[in-house]
Amino acid sequence: MEHAFRAVPNGTIRLQAATVAGAAPLLAGFPAGGGCQVRIWNRGSVPVSIEFGGKVDMPLPVAPTSSTGGAQRIPPGAVEVQTLQTNQRHVAVLAASGTPDVEVTVGGGL
Repeated sequence: MEHAFRAVPNGTIRLQAATVAGAAPLLAGFPAGGGCQVRIWNRGSVPVSIEFGGKVDMPLPVAPTSSTGGAQRIPPGAVEVQTLQTNQRHVAVLAASGTPDVEVTVGGGL
């Protein structure tokens, strides 16, 4: 049986992709003592790289190249769901150009 993603009340934040480190906000509505899922929506017109971590001053994501690994890329307009660990309460987003909006919603069910 499939389940639908259920957002927690007031669990969505909208971010502009950053170009400087030290600005990884805390996810809204993250449950105490456990991991959760997040739905990521790249509202912009360019790809973004996204990482989740444990502190506000986490480094910016590293964009993947043909020869090195990097952060997950989210194409323009895409919606993706990820399962986070209990220590991944902050999010950092990087865009190669511009400052596209990205919405991250905390929830569960998938």
